[in-house]
Amino acid sequence: MAEAEKIWLKYFDADTVTKLSHIGIKPSGMVEGNLVGDHKSPFHGFAIEFAGHRGYVPGDDVKHIDWKAYYKVGKYLIKQYAQETNFISHIVIDVSESMKFEYKHGSKIDYAAHMATAMSNVIVNQSDSVGAFFFDNRILSMIKASGSEEIIAKIASEFRGTELKNPSAIGKVLSLIAEQINRRRIVFVISDFFGDIEDTFTGIKRLLDDKHEVVLLQIVDPLELNFDLMGRVELIELEGTGRLEVTGASIKDLYEKNFNEFLANFKKKARMLGIDYILCDMSRPFGFHLAEYLSARKYRK
Repeated sequence: MAEAEKIWLKYFDADTVTKLSHIGIKPSGMVEGNLVGDHKSPFHGFAIEFAGHRGYVPGDDVKHIDWKAYYKVGKYLIKQYAQETNFISHIVIDVSESMKFEYKHGSKIDYAAHMATAMSNVIVNQSDSVGAFFFDNRILSMIKASGSEEIIAKIASEFRGTELKNPSAIGKVLSLIAEQINRRRIVFVISDFFGDIEDTFTGIKRLLDDKHEVVLLQIVDPLELNFDLMGRVELIELEGTGRLEVTGASIKDLYEKNFNEFLANFKKKARMLGIDYILCDMSRPFGFHLAEYLSARKYRK
């Protein structure tokens, strides 16, 4: 088995991907792509040109099935036209030092890897395209969007080769990404979003200016929500060199107050801009958060 495939399987949860694929990921607005799906294109007035077939997947509109092809080959095939479009998405993944944090529920980066791998599978399974950016205080790598199964292994493999050692600069990085993707896309950002909120949303607004749809998935450890270490603990700065010895009980209330205010302000900013925001508590399986969000998104449409 190739090394890339081994890494893919490490992060692959077949049951979760199957369940999520039945729900599917659809764009909320108009998108640009290469071939037809059931996603509305921003372009109008062009001649409709037949471009080929793709396999039927659950959720496809049956009106696009080519019945003549079915009677010839015994398979359900969907007609594709050049005027309409599939969507192209990018998963933007934070691999800064704070994503190494690990307590009782594994590390944030492994949680992000499982989430990104599942999302990539779902997108490719429905004949759409996905690419990825990995970043800390700069863009570390870019994986060009593709609709082939190989793209899933490429994205999963990138987690193995990335060293988490630098602070994050999400706002600056998202602005740079906006300069590199020049058509309407869906941009999923997976991060703990530690950093200055105003700087972060400066980058998010840059993506919105270019008509991209932005979805924020914020990963938090349960310890960050409920600081239950009551004895003497040493706090180590996640993206720096600072260390502080404290008694957990003495800081619990103030810590939780500050952290909850941070989350509330972040969520409020996202809601004001009409951005989908998902708080991913690591005490729950990643598939739970994705299924809950995708189901709500589907029925909201």
